[in-house]
Amino acid sequence: MLTQIEFLKKYKLRIRGHLGQHLLMDPNIIRKTVDALELQPEDVVFEIGPGLGAVTREILKRGFSVLAVEKDARFVEVLTLELTPEYGAHFKLVHGDILQSDPTELVTGWAGERKAKVIGNLPYYISTPILFHLIEHAKVFSRAVLMLQKEVAQRLSAEAGEEEYSRLSVTSRLYGEARFLFDVSPSCFLPHPKVMSRVISFLFRPYPGQDRVRDETGLLEIIRVAFSQRRKTLLTLLANQLKSKFSRQDLETVFGKLGFSLQVRGEELSLDQFIGLAGALG
Repeated sequence: MLTQIEFLKKYKLRIRGHLGQHLLMDPNIIRKTVDALELQPEDVVFEIGPGLGAVTREILKRGFSVLAVEKDARFVEVLTLELTPEYGAHFKLVHGDILQSDPTELVTGWAGERKAKVIGNLPYYISTPILFHLIEHAKVFSRAVLMLQKEVAQRLSAEAGEEEYSRLSVTSRLYGEARFLFDVSPSCFLPHPKVMSRVISFLFRPYPGQDRVRDETGLLEIIRVAFSQRRKTLLTLLANQLKSKFSRQDLETVFGKLGFSLQVRGEELSLDQFIGLAGALG
């Protein structure tokens, strides 16, 4: 099997680092990343952006099936020519943009009732939208092992009041649990990114307090509004957003019953507190 460097030479490819393309070259990191999926018999893998297939091949040679979504037509050509003949039905490749795809439709159409495990080295500039996209389709996934910009990875595990705490921190916690695995140096990639990468594991599972969520859409909207303008108080943001349903005085009363300061900001509230707020406003 050719190396990624040999693929680049064979197909006369140039990697577009300015578009977020950074090929993972270190074989030890590749093995560790795949190991983190904790693959079991009958597991299937959904891969985001396989590139030249270094991680893909590692999974396939272990005997597991891969459904991969790749946007770059040049990589699609290479993967089709190099992997499909050897692995046949165990490898399905979709040429498309992950953000424009429907993972639920793709996974259920390919794996039926089985939930997929997700793996991917996410482009830094769209990693947050991809994470939200995966969360929207959480029901067809069991675990994800993702390589992210370290700063984005920190948001996933940040707690209320911490600088990295964000909408992503709260929303992701509603659907699962993120765990830090290991950091990856820029020297492990081609071309070298300018930032440190971090590999995380995300276990998709319902939040223990999710049974208290009567209106999931309403809760997610409140969380979105709460982090839309971080310098403004939560009361001010909600008063503007919900003015057709609640007066400011109504909201102040709700805040008082919940024990919230009128000056509290979204980044100070835990997921439990957001659930309580959504329930009071529902």
